[in-house]
Amino acid sequence: MKRLIAITVILAGLWSGYWFSASGQKKAAIENWFVAKQQDGWEASYSDLSVAGFPNRVDATLDEVTLADQEGTVKWSAPFFQLLSLVYNPSHVIAIWPESQIVQTPFVHATLRHEDLRASIVLDSDDSDILNRLSLVGKGIEAKSDRGSWTAQDFKFAAEREAGAISDYKIAVSADQMSLKLPLVGGITLPDRFETLALDTRMTFAEPLNASTASIAPPAPSKVEIVSADIHWASLQVAASGTLEFDDQGVPAGALDFKLQNWDQMISDIANSGAISHAQAQSTRMMVGMLAASSGDPREFDGTLTFVDGMMKIGQLSLGPAPRLSLR
Repeated sequence: MKRLIAITVILAGLWSGYWFSASGQKKAAIENWFVAKQQDGWEASYSDLSVAGFPNRVDATLDEVTLADQEGTVKWSAPFFQLLSLVYNPSHVIAIWPESQIVQTPFVHATLRHEDLRASIVLDSDDSDILNRLSLVGKGIEAKSDRGSWTAQDFKFAAEREAGAISDYKIAVSADQMSLKLPLVGGITLPDRFETLALDTRMTFAEPLNASTASIAPPAPSKVEIVSADIHWASLQVAASGTLEFDDQGVPAGALDFKLQNWDQMISDIANSGAISHAQAQSTRMMVGMLAASSGDPREFDGTLTFVDGMMKIGQLSLGPAPRLSLR
């Protein structure tokens, strides 16, 4: 019995030493990361860093966190942020955000609130921050700014590096019971209700995604294959697929096949919102109707949206300059 007690005490001491070593390494890694970002010109700070979770977990909590890129165009701040992991598997991290945080981009300054927001992050190895897999899940999300608001009852984002690939990722996004309120000129608003939004893609980047910067300074992809896109927006149902490639300026080239259902009702909904006049709605309905009739079923609009030389067109109908991809 004494020998058993002695062995137990020794093992407990060894495990305690292992935990304190692992927790110290994690704390040092976080501190070094913030120092490195500051040296790179970022605003990176926190008021306190604590590590807990003995004996099986190494859970780090940062209080009053602020991160901003070198230009100060993308900034995030929160009252706290947590990184949780098992002591024997440090390359798999659970990230937990507080119920309220501030996000600032060149396009919007917003307050983000939610019932729950967390992510599972799997890195390439213990000493690498290359992202192998990411799964982010949110519930009861609400983002508000002076330019509008966005809400979603359920939101999911997933990214996974393809087997054997260096910088090719499967990326999927889905949201249920979503609303997007963006007032236009004169206070006009479009229908804001999205019953469902689901996007399944394959994206190619210049280099593997970096878990440290993917959320605040994500790189732009050079190629996007839309395996499937399904959107139910008010009365309109949209399905699309296709492939686009982007040059160094973010100009797309390629084609997207799409199907629109209930497009005529959606045009009426937009006209009723005041975004366009009823005369404009009628001319739009006639134009889309002719294109839909040529595809075989006037109730559905099957077409291909092509991107060539920085322009967009459907068939021979030019739609004007193509939007450029920019994440900054």
